Formats: sequence, structure tokens, C-alpha cells
Amino acid sequence: MVNTYLDSYAASASNREDLINLITMISYEDTVFMSRIGKGDATARLHEWLTESLQASNSANKIVEGATAAFATGDITARTRVNNTTQILRKSFSTSYTQDEVQKAGVSGTEFDHQRMLKTKELARDMNAALINQTSATGDSSTARTMHGMLAAITSNTADGGGVAIVQGAYNILLQQIWTAGGKPNATYTGGFSKRTISGWTAPMQRNTIDANGKKLIYSVDKYDSDFGVQEILLEREMPTSSIAILEEGRWKSAFLRPLFFEELGKAGGVRRGYVESELTLEYLAENSGGKITNLATA
Repeated sequence: MVNTYLDSYAASASNREDLINLITMISYEDTVFMSRIGKGDATARLHEWLTESLQASNSANKIVEGATAAFATGDITARTRVNNTTQILRKSFSTSYTQDEVQKAGVSGTEFDHQRMLKTKELARDMNAALINQTSATGDSSTARTMHGMLAAITSNTADGGGVAIVQGAYNILLQQIWTAGGKPNATYTGGFSKRTISGWTAPMQRNTIDANGKKLIYSVDKYDSDFGVQEILLEREMPTSSIAILEEGRWKSAFLRPLFFEELGKAGGVRRGYVESELTLEYLAENSGGKITNLATA
């Protein structure tokens, strides 16, 4: 039926919308691995460093008193050159001049500046993901070069999880392998399912404490006090769910050839254009100071 009074439906053209001045974003912004490891500089697209090691200890080392020193090829300890390629990462964005000027809900400045902020956060996540998961390619004038990420860099201390959830025994064996190689691991990077599995281990572990008056159940494990040192258990969103990595973090760095920067391009019609970009690589001073378990259960 037709109303004889003016209601909100009939007056919808003149009624103001109910739009709060807030934008909600649930997307994650954390970059745990990149934030925790060291920072360094690269001076060329091929970043290189040297490693060396001591010979194995020898309890049978004995010399007759007064004997002349003898020399052999086995006495020589040669250094090894290791390298990684820098990778260029970029996020582009553009907005119209009109969109910059119109009044917007939840945006205090221009649309261009807001998009710049979003793309900077996205680029940081991409950098973190590459530092963990990328595999290297030298590239050429028509092919983008890529770095060797942390998981690809670890080749000495590795284990196959056999498609099952991580078990405490395998974790401890990997810690021992790293320790035997000379490493002093301090951090374990894991995805959500393996973190839950570790929190479910029944052997004594160090858990966060809380006042008993809080009447709260603490089920998470943030530190694992092993025979080979205390390991901090870290949730890293970019870790594959089927893998964990144990690191001596002091041996790992992100090396920047070009730190993150912003560039605004020339005007194109009524559009502002720009991009954020960075060029970096992963410096792993001793990959055998860490280890990884792959092919773990994911659910």
C-alpha cells in the first residue's frame, strides 16, 4: 500500500549514508624472520663472502721430542667463497587526481599517500617471503634474478619428516646435528600446525607463566630448553606448513644493495603514478649453523 507519510524509504535520496570514518584491515603485517636477523650491505648484484673451518680434533696428535717439523697437503685449510644474488622487488600504484581530492572515509590524506603506505607494507611482506622461500636464479637482461632464501640455503643439516607431525625425537636429533657441526641454534621458525604440535609435547618445557588467579590455561610453548641450548619457538606466517627451520640467527643477515625507497613517476594524464622498490639478498655466513625438517604433516 502507498504510505500517507514520508518514511525513510521514500526519502532515501536525501538521507545521509551511515558510513563510519574507519577502514578495517585484517591482513597481517608482521615480518618475523626479516625483523629478527641482522642487517648488512651489498655492493654488487652478486654478494659474496668467505667461510673456513678448523680441521677435526685429533687426540693422537703427538711429536717426538726434538723432531723436525714436517709438512703435508693435509695441513692446508682453504677458504670457500659463498655467494647469493640480489633480488629486486617492487610494488606499483597509481591514483587519479580526482580521487586524491574527494572526501574519503577512513583516509586522512591523499589516496596516493594511502596507497603508498599499503604498498610499502606489502613489499615488506614480499621481502620477508623471499628471504625464506625463494630459490636463486642469476637472471639476465630479460629475466629477473632471484636470491637463495633461507630454506634453499640450508643443505647440510636436513631431515625428512615422513609426512607426519613433527616429533620431539626428530627435533632433538636435528639440534644435535647442528651442534655437532659447530652451530649454536637459538630460534625455531614454524607455521601454525607445527607450532601447535610442539606445544602439545609432554616432556618438560618452558611455557609462559601467568598469575594463577587469572584462572587461565596456558598451552603454548614459546621456549624449548634443550640439551643444546634454549630455542625460541617463533610463529612465521611465510614458513611452509610442511617445514620448520632451526637457526643460529646471528649467522644470517639481509644484505641491501638498495634499501626500500619510493619513486613518483611523471604525470600520465590525470593520474599520479609511483612505486616502492628494494634490492636485497640473504647473507648466510654459515648455513650449517642451522637445519630444517621438511615434508611434515600440515594438518
